[in-house]
Amino acid sequence: MKKVAAVILLLVGLAGVLIGKPKDQAPCKVFFVMVEQDELTVNLKMVGLNKQQSNWYKKDGNQKEYAGVCIVHANESGAQVALESGSEEYINRTVGDSPLYLVAWEEHKVFVPDTRGGHYAYSASGTLSKWRSDNIKPDGGNFVPLGPVHQTNRTILSSSSVSLLKYAIKEIRRREGF
Repeated sequence: MKKVAAVILLLVGLAGVLIGKPKDQAPCKVFFVMVEQDELTVNLKMVGLNKQQSNWYKKDGNQKEYAGVCIVHANESGAQVALESGSEEYINRTVGDSPLYLVAWEEHKVFVPDTRGGHYAYSASGTLSKWRSDNIKPDGGNFVPLGPVHQTNRTILSSSSVSLLKYAIKEIRRREGF
């Protein structure tokens, strides 16, 4: 009876792993963390994807042009949480020896003049950094800034934060040579 229960638990666990990951999703070669800090977060550093980014990433994040670059959340919940609520152990366990990038970003409402008097839109920008470990000291290392990332959309119909996310993933892929 114990053997049957063990086999059932193993199959249920395996099914959960297989169901939880889309069949066409490429394996993760590199990871990134998103940290938002702006007036929407009341200047708290919030780790994870906002709602628009999360919706896009679930739907389109595994397309060929984004393949191999995976989000790492702050903890098991996968929700956007304050930096202090994150689990370094969880992130280390998820990332392992793979490269890790940080996208620290913000989004602001800006006035855009036009022939009808103007309108408001959102603009997102940030910094891309890469983790560099220091093998001399335990827990040694830090994020080294690599350059700016910003939205690339020119329309008010799409989210500037999603545009920034797409740009950041493409830039990570370019830097990693794939």
